[in-house]
Amino acid sequence: MKPWPFAGREKELETLIRFARDRAARGVVIVGAAGVGKSRLAAEVLRGFADDRHAVLRIRATKATSDIPNGALADLLPARAPEGNTLRWAAEEIVARAAGRLPVLGVDDAHLLDGHSAGVIHSLVATGRARVVATLRSGEPAPDTVTALWRDHLARRADIGPLGDGDIRRLLTAALGGPPDEATVVHLCRVTEGNALFLHEIVDSALAAGTLQRLRGMWHLAHGPLADAAPGDAPLAPRLVELIRDRIGTLSGPLAAVLEFTAFAEPIGARTLSTLVSEEAVLLAEERGLIRVAVEDRREVARLGHPLYGEVARERCPGLRRRRRYAELVRVVAATGMRRREDVLRGTVWRLESGLGADPEPLVAACRLAWAAHDYPLAVRLAEAALPAGGGVEAAILLANLLDHAQLPDRARAVLDATPEPADESTRVELALARASNLAWGTDRLPEAMALLARTEGTVTDPARRDAITVRRIGLAASAADPRSALAWSAPLLDRPLGAALRAQALSSRALALCYAGRTTEALAAVSKALSGMAGWRDTIPALVSPLHSTWALCGLFSGDLAVVGEATASMTAAVSGQRGWSRGEGSLALSRGHAAILRGDLDSALAVLHAPAHHETAVTVGGCLGAYALAQALCGDGRAAQETLDAALARNRTTWTAFGRWVALTRVWIAAALGETSRAIDLALSVAASSRAAGLPGFEHIALHDAVRLGRAAPVRARLAELAAVHDGERVRLAARHAAALADGDGGELLATATGFERLGLMLHAAEAAAQATGALRRAGDERGARRAAAEAWSLAASCPRAATPALRCLAAPDLTVRELEVAQLGAAGRSHREVAERLHISLRTAQNHRNQAYQKLGVNSAAELAGIFARFDGGTPTGLKRAEAAAPGLGERRPRRHLADRASDGP
Repeated sequence: MKPWPFAGREKELETLIRFARDRAARGVVIVGAAGVGKSRLAAEVLRGFADDRHAVLRIRATKATSDIPNGALADLLPARAPEGNTLRWAAEEIVARAAGRLPVLGVDDAHLLDGHSAGVIHSLVATGRARVVATLRSGEPAPDTVTALWRDHLARRADIGPLGDGDIRRLLTAALGGPPDEATVVHLCRVTEGNALFLHEIVDSALAAGTLQRLRGMWHLAHGPLADAAPGDAPLAPRLVELIRDRIGTLSGPLAAVLEFTAFAEPIGARTLSTLVSEEAVLLAEERGLIRVAVEDRREVARLGHPLYGEVARERCPGLRRRRRYAELVRVVAATGMRRREDVLRGTVWRLESGLGADPEPLVAACRLAWAAHDYPLAVRLAEAALPAGGGVEAAILLANLLDHAQLPDRARAVLDATPEPADESTRVELALARASNLAWGTDRLPEAMALLARTEGTVTDPARRDAITVRRIGLAASAADPRSALAWSAPLLDRPLGAALRAQALSSRALALCYAGRTTEALAAVSKALSGMAGWRDTIPALVSPLHSTWALCGLFSGDLAVVGEATASMTAAVSGQRGWSRGEGSLALSRGHAAILRGDLDSALAVLHAPAHHETAVTVGGCLGAYALAQALCGDGRAAQETLDAALARNRTTWTAFGRWVALTRVWIAAALGETSRAIDLALSVAASSRAAGLPGFEHIALHDAVRLGRAAPVRARLAELAAVHDGERVRLAARHAAALADGDGGELLATATGFERLGLMLHAAEAAAQATGALRRAGDERGARRAAAEAWSLAASCPRAATPALRCLAAPDLTVRELEVAQLGAAGRSHREVAERLHISLRTAQNHRNQAYQKLGVNSAAELAGIFARFDGGTPTGLKRAEAAAPGLGERRPRRHLADRASDGP
C-alpha cells in the first residue's frame, strides 16, 4: 500500500506536538481505535525531533513479541543480555545508542509491549533520560507501566477520534492530487466512519477497479442506475476484507449469527436478535463492538458496529445459509404481529430473499412504503416482483411512475407500452397520467403530453378524475415556466374540495408559478401549506417532496434571502436522508445548494456540490446541474471549459421545455464575459431580460438586467429595474435597482452602500463587484482617498470569493502593503494600542505610528474600526492575497507588478 501524504488533522497535530514538547511532561501517548491514524500522527510528531539534540528511536510492539522479555526492544539491544539487572542494562544501552543526544522513543502499539520492554521505557521516561511518543489502541489491556505514563503525569494522554469530514476531504485531495466532489466525500465518510486505514484501502481498490475517476478536475466515485449498492461501492478488496476480519476477530457460531442477522436486517430490535440467537450472544456482540445497541422510540435497536462489517458478513455468507437467515427473520417478526409500519416492508423483502415468495397485494403495499422512504432500487424491485405475481395494471403503472422518477424513462416507456388499455375509467386516467408524465419528462415531448391529457379529459365523466387531469396539466405548465396559465388554472381548482394528494400537487405547482411570477411570499405560504399535510400524501406521491423544496429554495434565490435557501436545503436533506437511487431528488437538492454557493461567491463549494449530479451516468435532468456547473466555471474566468460543460448540458438534458432554457441563457452571458466579449455578454443579458418580460417571468428578468449592470451597462436598465423592484418580492431586486441607479449616476458612495447591502444578504460576489465599480467612480470624480478605500473594500470582499474573475474584478489589485504595515494594520484592527503594537513587534512607538499611517493611507481608512471591517472577512486574519505574496517575496512594499485577483484565481485553490 503506497503511503499517502499527511493532510487533515492539522489542529490535532499541533496539540500533539505541543504535548510532546511540554516541559511539564516528557512526551505524549496517543490513544484511539484501530485504524484512526494514530501511527501516522505519531510519525509526524517524531519528525519534529529530527535535529541535532534528539535521537529518534523507533520501537514496534507486536503480538509475536508480547510474551518475549525485551522483545519489542530487540532491534535496539545487543543479542546477548548480561547477568543481573537487565532492566538497567537495557536502559543504558538505549541511552548509549542516542550518542549524547536525548532519546525520543517512538513506540507503536504500546498495548502490545512485553512487561520488560514497558518497564525499560517507563524507567527512561521517569528518570528524564528520554521522551516518549507512543500509540495505544483504546479498549485493549496494556501493561501497568504503560498506563502509568499518564497516570503518574510523566506523559500527556491524547485521545484521537475518527477523521472528520473536512479531514477526509483534505486527505483525499492530497493523496489523489486533486479535490474529490462532495458526493464522493460524503459516501467515503459514511462507509469508513473516519477510519483512515479503511479509507486508504477503499480508495486504492476503487482506483484499481476504475470506479474512482477524475472528471473535469475532480475525483468522482461512479455508480450505475438503481445500483443496490451505495454509490461507488465495489467488491471489497481482499486486503480490506482481511483487515476487517482481523478487527472483528475469531467468532463463535452464535456471534457470527448475530453479525449476519444484523447485517441482513439492520436496524433490528435487540429483543428480536435475542430470540433469533440468544441474549448472551447479543450482549457479547455488543461488548466486542460487533453491534451497537441504542434506544430509539422506547425500543432497543441494534446496528452494525461499523458499516464495513456488514459488507464482509454479506459477502462471505453462503447462499443457502443466507436464505435460512431470512426465513428465520420472517418467522420471528411475523410472530410479533408486524405492529410497526416498517414491518410490512421488511417482512415482504425478507420473504423474497428467503425464496418464500409473496402475493401481489403485500408486494404493492411494500413497494409504496419503499417509495415513501425514497428507496428507489428496493421499490422498483418490489414493483417488478408484483407484476408476474398478478399485480396487473396497478403494478405496471406504479412501476412506470417509479422508473420515471428514478430517471429511467426508456424503461418506463417499455412498461407503459406493454400495459393493456384498462376498461374502468379510474385506471384509464391513471395510465394516461403516467404516459403524459413519461412523454414530457422522459422524452421531451410536452405538446404530445398536453394533447394526451386533453383527449383523455374529453372521455372522463367523474369530476374527481377530471380534477386529477387538471392538476397534471397545471404541473406541466408551471414546470414549463408558464406562470400565467398555471395560476389561472389553479385558482378555481383550489377553491373546490380535493383529496390530500391532489391538493398537495396543485399547491406545489401554484407555488412554483407564484415564484416565477415574483410573488415569493405567497409561494412560500403555499409550499408550507402543502408540506404541513405531508402525512396525507406521502405514501401516494412521495416524489412531491423534491419539487416543493426546490420551489422553497428558488423563492430564496429570487428574493435574495439565502437563509430561506438554507432552511429549504436543510429540510430537504432531512426528508431524504435515507434515499437511494433518486437522482432527480439528489440533483434538485444539489442545484439549490450550488446556486446558493454561487451567490455567496463560494465557487469551489458550488463546483464540489454540483459535480456528482452533473456527471450522473443516467439522469435525464442532469443538464440543470451541468448548466449551473458551467456558470460557476464561467465566473471563475474559464470560459472555454464553461462552454464545453454547457454544450454537454444541452446534449444530456431531455427536458428543454422547462425553465432550463432560461438558466442556459443566463449562463451564456457569463461565458461570453469570461471569454472577454463583454459587449456581447451585455447584449445577451438584455435579450434574456426581454424574453423573460414577454413570458411574465420577472425573477429571471431582474437577474438578467442586473447581470448587465454587473457588466457595466446601467443606464438602459435602471428604469425597468426600478419598476420590477416595486412588484417583485425580496431585497435582491431592490438592491439591483439601487445598484443600477448608482452606477448610471457615477455615485461612488452609493455604490459602496449598495455593496454593503449585498454583503448583508450574503451575496458576496455582487458586493465585491459593486465595490470595485465604486473605485472607478470615485477615482473619476477625483476622490483618490475614497477610491483607495473603495478598492480596499472591493479587495477584501473579493477575497471571500477567491476563485471569482468577473469583468468588474479583473483589474482589482491587492493594496500594496508591506509585511510590517500588514502586521501593524492587523494588530490595530484587533484593537491594540500603538504602544502594544510597538512592544509586540519590538519596534519604536514612532515606527508603529508611521506604519499605521501608511496602512491607513493605502487602504483609504481613518480608524481601527474601519480596518477591522476590512480584515474581518479573512479566515485567520491574514488576507489570502497577502499570504501568497509574502511567500513569494520578502517584502510586499518593494517595487514589482501587482497581483490581480484574476491572476491569483489561475493558481488554483
